[in-house]
Amino acid sequence: MAYRKTVLENGITIVTDLMQGVRSVSLGLWFNVGSRDERADQAGLTHFMEHMMFKGTPTRTAFDISSQFDALGAELNAFTSREYTCYYARVVDEKLDAALPILADMVINSEFSNETIEPEREVVIEEIARAEDQPDDVVYDLFFANILPDHPLGLPVLGTRDHVSGYQQENCLEFHREHYVSGNLTVAAAGNVDHDHLVDLCKSLFADMPQGPKAVRDLEGFGDRARLAVQTKDIEQAHILYGMPFIPTNDPRRFAASVMSNMLGGTMSSRLFQEVREKNGLVYSVFTSQSLNQGLGTFAVYAGTRPENIKRVIDITRTELAKMAQDGTDSEELSKTVEGICGQLLLGLESSNSRMIRAGRGTTMGNELLSPEEIVERYRSVTCEDVKDIAQQILTQEPTIAVVSPYDRETVAELAGIGE
Repeated sequence: MAYRKTVLENGITIVTDLMQGVRSVSLGLWFNVGSRDERADQAGLTHFMEHMMFKGTPTRTAFDISSQFDALGAELNAFTSREYTCYYARVVDEKLDAALPILADMVINSEFSNETIEPEREVVIEEIARAEDQPDDVVYDLFFANILPDHPLGLPVLGTRDHVSGYQQENCLEFHREHYVSGNLTVAAAGNVDHDHLVDLCKSLFADMPQGPKAVRDLEGFGDRARLAVQTKDIEQAHILYGMPFIPTNDPRRFAASVMSNMLGGTMSSRLFQEVREKNGLVYSVFTSQSLNQGLGTFAVYAGTRPENIKRVIDITRTELAKMAQDGTDSEELSKTVEGICGQLLLGLESSNSRMIRAGRGTTMGNELLSPEEIVERYRSVTCEDVKDIAQQILTQEPTIAVVSPYDRETVAELAGIGE
């Protein structure tokens, strides 16, 4: 893998990853705007804008957009995160020249007509309702809102029903003018793609895009955070997140941190899976997750268990994290974990879509773009001391615990061993 990168005069960045022997091209338009960039009165607007980009331009209706991609045999979709928005397509290589103009038209010329806004508001509200019915989604929003109560990263990506139900054309146009500018755009492609040809296409298709610099975020860190967050719902299972502040994206310690996280809860042989599920039968699902954002990150252990098992799951989790911080790891566990991570990484990079996402996300976030060989080398250079050091720095912090269950706050606080 050898990334090629070009920055146009108007600030648009183009990054490609050529894959020999494939016929597909995965193409993504990455915008440096996510829910963390919203004002208080714009909750969920980034995600709503993602929906509206598919609803028509002066030259294409929403049906035209979908039917033209169908005619190309292409896959088309988009997603919004806390830090970026991506519109992507996967096409046969010979269809790239037909697909990119449609994507460019969508992100530059969408009209946001009131006729399309009204029904799409209802669609997004239904999406919010669906998320509210999924407690394993609810617990993540609850966790972020309480570990980052005064930070925009703590806001839910989907927003709220009240905010979404009020969005009008002018809200969309204002947001588009502010964030959908040339400096905020990265065009990423992986597969059978010619870099120079893609650059020429982008020069033509994005020539009239509103110009502006790439937005620079305020990278303030954590403020005060809650120790316990509880939501009471009439459900059969308790959903738990046990987490704490973590390192930011592009931190040089991220390889050791990933190894530590994987040892704790990344696989079926990980410590938490073995202790919580295999030995005690307390859960079906238990795993660790990391969110590495610009300026800060979060680490969490997720577990789903019967409500009467909340105390045991939290106690085992607390014990296993303490063991990792105190004792670290040995060479056998380290080697097994590192080789497992590297194997999964290399298998994943056989997909053009995963390689496009790696290139687009990394460039948008300002990360260094490493080849698979360089990444493997970084992982294999992690030592037992590195793992113990990062564990002591991260896992000795007081946790923020979020729980969605049938129990009230007082009951959960007692089970979690947290005085109110």
